[in-house]
Amino acid sequence: MNLPGRVQAFAERHGLWTTAEPVVAAVSGGADSVALLLILHELADMDRVRLAGVAHLHHHVRGDEADRDAEFVGQLAVRLRLPFELAHEDVPFQARRAGRSLEVAGREARLAFFQRISQGQPPPVVALAHTRSDQAETVLLRLARGAGPRGLAGMVPRRGQRVRPLLEVSRGELREWLRERGEAWREDKTNEDTAIPRNQVRRVVLPGLARVNPAVEEALARTAQIQGADAALLERLATAEASRLVTVGDDGVRLDLEWLGRLPEALARRVVRRALEIAHPGRVPDWRDTEAVLNPSGRRLLVGPVLVELFGQSAVLSSRGLTRCAGKADTSLDVVQTLDVPGSARHPSGWWEVEATGPTPFSNALRPALAEAASGEARAVVDAGALGRHLTIRGWLPGDRVQPLGLGGRKKLQDVFVDRKVPRDDRSRVPVVVDAQGRIAWVAGHVVGEPFRVTPLSEAVVVLTLRR
Repeated sequence: MNLPGRVQAFAERHGLWTTAEPVVAAVSGGADSVALLLILHELADMDRVRLAGVAHLHHHVRGDEADRDAEFVGQLAVRLRLPFELAHEDVPFQARRAGRSLEVAGREARLAFFQRISQGQPPPVVALAHTRSDQAETVLLRLARGAGPRGLAGMVPRRGQRVRPLLEVSRGELREWLRERGEAWREDKTNEDTAIPRNQVRRVVLPGLARVNPAVEEALARTAQIQGADAALLERLATAEASRLVTVGDDGVRLDLEWLGRLPEALARRVVRRALEIAHPGRVPDWRDTEAVLNPSGRRLLVGPVLVELFGQSAVLSSRGLTRCAGKADTSLDVVQTLDVPGSARHPSGWWEVEATGPTPFSNALRPALAEAASGEARAVVDAGALGRHLTIRGWLPGDRVQPLGLGGRKKLQDVFVDRKVPRDDRSRVPVVVDAQGRIAWVAGHVVGEPFRVTPLSEAVVVLTLRR
């Protein structure tokens, strides 16, 4: 069973890493992550990957068992002569404080841990042990919640600095591979708790479906791949339509209902979602929100925190998130500049200049530039198709949120400034680059937006450069 060869082929196909990028394996001690580490170690021996270390997060959920997990992973790292990073997070406390489940709090803790790891220089790639079996479970869980193509696309091979090299390998294959080599792993007894939705799908739903189709895992993973390709195309088409139908003015976000009604429903829903996201950046609209705008019950309605008012063939969407700060004279909050691609824009007081060059056809030759620009500081390399040709540069607004490169969720821009120790008086002078739909592509000098990440599917890139 040549699993290392299959994993390497998958990594090359999806651009998961280059031999110049350091890769850190996230290892829980379970069979999947142990197999991932040993496969990467074999590839490192063949100079196919630069394996830089092992990372383990102690969740403090399972007492002595969790202590032994951390000890096991540490010993494995010593045996393989790899640096070992152990971090602790009191997940039960965080769950109680935030009023969330252990599962959600644990996931957020892991994402924050991976984000910290990937901030090294050069930024390491963090390898996660999600398998084809995990992908199948994810698709079923999202299907049960009523997800569309974007949700049914499941987990992607690479998101920011997080990669999933095992998405084409089943959990059973990994365990067989470990047994053949006489390798041990740790078992997490919480995986037997069917009160947890994923465990219910894993232990009850999938075995039942396997009686209908023995290759159900592979079929569901294939569904995710198909839905992902379809969703990417629809999002690109929706981006083009939104650039025509959605505008931002002093009264709010204006949506052209006449042309919206001429679009196929799949595109119309996505355009409405973009308009709602611009009107209230901190919230992700759902199906009911888009339905309310497409089929309004009156001339004035509330869609979550967004007020929607109909005026003839237009709808105006507004919320507090669009309110500008008062009393900030002569700051970036009061200055809005347009930036065409290619082109440049300069603050009237000379505080900054942002230049956009491209679009340039994307090739592997650009990967060193991508690694250099991953921090989003003086330069950012972004996907030209996602970015578009017409950008706006403004200051940060109350309620602004950004999805930093490699982070699963959105983050308040104010929190980004706090994390990066930007003095309060300087924050208004940070240029924020947004696309035609109002999505933050680059907080210049600080972070790049995840939706604009360059992937192996990117056809062209744009380089954004900050000068002060």
